[in-house]
Amino acid sequence: MYNIYGLKWCVFCLRAVSLLQEKGEDFCYHSMDSKEGTLNYIKRTHDHKTVPIVTKTIDGEEELIGGYDDLIKHIRQQEDKESN
Repeated sequence: MYNIYGLKWCVFCLRAVSLLQEKGEDFCYHSMDSKEGTLNYIKRTHDHKTVPIVTKTIDGEEELIGGYDDLIKHIRQQEDKESN
């Protein structure tokens, strides 16, 4: 399960949502538009300064994937593993 922490005006946040929808991945979008304090906490926690902040829950732990470009790389790596 992926988590996307984003802002409604952020093009890369919308692209991350579209990519996961296109790939049929389970995800939850967390709008941070009116949650500046929470967004700042998430940025500090994951040491990631921009949105979107994409994470994946693995074995009950939320692990940072990164931003949109990192998500693309992650998805490609997953697809490469599955095709081998």
